[in-house]
Order: sequence, then C-alpha cells, then structure tokens
Amino acid sequence: MSSNQRRFTRLSLEDTTVGVVDIESGIEFSGNGKDLSSEGLAFRAPMEPSVGADMQVVLRGNDTRLAPLRASFHVLRVTPVAQGSWHVAGTLHQL
Repeated sequence: MSSNQRRFTRLSLEDTTVGVVDIESGIEFSGNGKDLSSEGLAFRAPMEPSVGADMQVVLRGNDTRLAPLRASFHVLRVTPVAQGSWHVAGTLHQL
C-alpha cells in the first residue's frame, strides 16, 4: 500500500505565479506555486496569511497560451519555510 494518503493526484506548479488578494483586508501579494489538485492548492508566500482566511487567487504560468486560472481559496495551513517565507495550503473553489 502506498504511503500517499491524498485523495487526488497533485500537479507540480513550478514556474507558476500565484496572485493573491485577502478578501477581508484587501491585502495583495504574489507567491510561487508548489502544487495543485482538483480540491486544493499549495504555494510559497512572502507573508503569513491567517489560517481560515478567504482569498481570491489567480494562477499564471509562464506559457502565455494558457489562460490564468481564477478561484476562491480558503487557507487551511500555514507553515514557516525560511525566514520571510511561508508554505500556504488550502482548498480551492472555482469562481
């Protein structure tokens, strides 16, 4: 049996920019994509969002032929990665 307990396959999001807007505060920032599944998103952020925050995200890859993906995002986990950097994970909801 595999040690991977995830319900859905994850796709790598290297070379993907994640534009983020915190709905409550209006604060905007950009992060770097880590992975994506049909229900979730993980990215590296330069600031620490609050667990439970609702956000709007826009994923933009380097290939300009692909349209940006826009979705609602709910923060489930925030983990410090390096000084001034956080790993953010949560659920996606299509707009």
